[in-house]
Amino acid sequence: MNIIVSLIIGLAVGYFFHSITMKISFKQRTIENKIKVYDAIIGHWVRMRNLVFGCLLYGPNRIDPRENRDFDRIYGESQALMGEAILVCEDRELTDDIIEINERLYRTNWGEFNINEVNTNMENIRTEAMNVVSRMREDIRRSTRLELSDLSHILGGLINRN
Repeated sequence: MNIIVSLIIGLAVGYFFHSITMKISFKQRTIENKIKVYDAIIGHWVRMRNLVFGCLLYGPNRIDPRENRDFDRIYGESQALMGEAILVCEDRELTDDIIEINERLYRTNWGEFNINEVNTNMENIRTEAMNVVSRMREDIRRSTRLELSDLSHILGGLINRN
């Protein structure tokens, strides 16, 4: 009888520890994906900003067409990153804010502004972006904790839900 009880307890403990290690591994991959996506998004924002200021060298209303193609290419790449952000981030408000900043950077007609107006608009976008980046960091930090919902998910694996 002791052998059967020990076997059942061993199976339960083994299942639990195996499930926890799988959950930790999954969380680690999620964190890595979030860092990769968030880092790439921020990098694209910086490249878009640099192109805007680079275009101002030609003067207001004189944006180099080659730079516009680069701007469109960077925007297209950033759109793919928006899709990835939606997949890795559970916070819908955060992804909406990321998309909104990206759209503002692209859709603003920068060529119509003088340098002071561009600086003012960029500073407003930078301030908002810094708040969003802080929320990205918090999203990554939240992913590092095992929570009660994770444990209930593990225990839910014992029950077949159709």
